[in-house]
Amino acid sequence: MTANATSVSTTAGPAPARAAPSLLFIAQNPAFFVSHRLQLAVAARAAGYNVTVASPNGDAVAAILATGATHRLIDLSRGSRNPLTELRSLWSILAALHELRPNLIHVVTPKPILYGGLLARALGIPTIVAVSGLGHVFGQTGFAASLLKRAVGFGYRLAVNGPNSHVIFQNRDDLAAFQRGGMMSHDRFSMLPGSGVDLKVIMPHPLPAGPTVVLLPARLIHDKGVGDFVRAARILRDGGTSAVFRLLGDPDPANPTSVTSAELAAWVAEGVVEWQPYTHDMDRALADCHIVALPSYYREGLPKTLIDAAAAGRAAVTTDLPGCRDAIAPGETGLLCRARDPDDLAAKLGQLIDDPALQQRMGQAARRRAEALFDVDDITAAHLALYSSALDRPRRTDHPAKPSGGAA
Repeated sequence: MTANATSVSTTAGPAPARAAPSLLFIAQNPAFFVSHRLQLAVAARAAGYNVTVASPNGDAVAAILATGATHRLIDLSRGSRNPLTELRSLWSILAALHELRPNLIHVVTPKPILYGGLLARALGIPTIVAVSGLGHVFGQTGFAASLLKRAVGFGYRLAVNGPNSHVIFQNRDDLAAFQRGGMMSHDRFSMLPGSGVDLKVIMPHPLPAGPTVVLLPARLIHDKGVGDFVRAARILRDGGTSAVFRLLGDPDPANPTSVTSAELAAWVAEGVVEWQPYTHDMDRALADCHIVALPSYYREGLPKTLIDAAAAGRAAVTTDLPGCRDAIAPGETGLLCRARDPDDLAAKLGQLIDDPALQQRMGQAARRRAEALFDVDDITAAHLALYSSALDRPRRTDHPAKPSGGAA
């Protein structure tokens, strides 16, 4: 009887097809998701995942939907610290998880990590946690900032230490900060060099004719060193340079250090900088410059600004801080300057402005480095491997049942 039953079960036909796994990205800003993770969502769909992106609303949602992915609206305020608003965000993400019941979650940037990671841990959902820098909070000093860092650190400890979580870091300083601060107590982590760059879209172009153009392409917030860039430009202009200094990007009112419209207008009226609003065509924007500057003290992960600059074959000047210094090979693809030091920034920019041959040499080395380290196809493949591993690993709980007969 048993033999016959076994025979019937194995010859009754093919097993039913396994349902496609569902992957949920939780993102704080749809525009950030589009610029940093959209190609990953496209690749995940091509690999057979049902992909949903949960984020607040915004113009960039249309680009997400155009890939064939689903979008789920959540209530997540980037700039708020109001407890009631944060509870509403937590509830909004919980409602999305109950509705979608994803097989796998990928959380990006601080609030999605804190709230999505915590809820995924409670629900036992495998989670990929992408730490793309420590952000504004960990770049601040003072008593109030210290208290906030403690609170955020405690939140990270709860969010990333679930038994089904895997953490991606973009630089070793952030990994060390998590380990040293007790924010991560397991060894399920990977190091990936940022979100990558499409080397077929951002291409190396010859340096343009005319005066040297120094470009700062970033959100216009002071934590990105925008004010220091303007002061360095003023120093160099007063010293007689003919270089052009250009800001590319928009203010970010949700960030407490955003440049105001009045500040921006005053700088442009003074003639110390040019300004262009954000553009999706970074290949063209980078082709029109000679040098890229990012004097950030934001606690970056691995700034896409610098990865894109490398792909475009442009030398860079950036701060000697975590993330920024990891994105260049100092002395080979760019120069490091001291953070919050416009004079040192001006000196390093002047060194490059005065030496076109050095610009070209460093730019060529930067492109070679981008091809070796930052190709989005390689980074996407690494993410898909992590997804597969997370789904194949047996789910564990925080509180396994005690063995029978054990002591109470």
